[in-house]
Amino acid sequence: MYQSETKMTNQIFNATERLMASEGLHSLSMHKIAKEANISPGTIYIYFKNKDELLRRFARQIFVLFSETLGKNYDESLSFFEQYRRMWWNIWHLLKENPIIVVNMSQYKSLPAFHETYMEHIKQREKDFWGLFCQRGHEAGVLCDLSPELLFSLGLKSAINLALQQLMFNQTLSDQVLETVIERTWRSIQK
Repeated sequence: MYQSETKMTNQIFNATERLMASEGLHSLSMHKIAKEANISPGTIYIYFKNKDELLRRFARQIFVLFSETLGKNYDESLSFFEQYRRMWWNIWHLLKENPIIVVNMSQYKSLPAFHETYMEHIKQREKDFWGLFCQRGHEAGVLCDLSPELLFSLGLKSAINLALQQLMFNQTLSDQVLETVIERTWRSIQK
């Protein structure tokens, strides 16, 4: 993709994200997205054939964002706990810096082809840092014998849940409390 094309698709994706947060996924239309992105309705069709294509590519972008976030400063020479801790904080900081993602989290699973995009993503093991971490943790006898999806639900998903709770109830959780959460959720996924 050319830089100007990437810039425009990001502008459209950002508009999609904002509209999802304010009106919901089911209220989206190409016209509304174009208006929110400050482009003409015809321009959006230069980049996306239809709304389903736009939302499929948007879903892919969400997976890439989370994968890149998990892989930020990835270092498999660290202890398994320290790797887990780093991934947990990576997610926490992403959500803290992007509260709109937190607001839209429950809607992402309703995106067209979300499940297919997810399956495609986990098949690309070199980009699936959580999957690699779980595989290595199983082989080393460190993690309990559950699927990466279940381990995610017991572990890293706590960062997502707490970010939502903090946003909804206007709470602030101290780093000390969050470190306790990390330690306790780590114990829940250990063998």
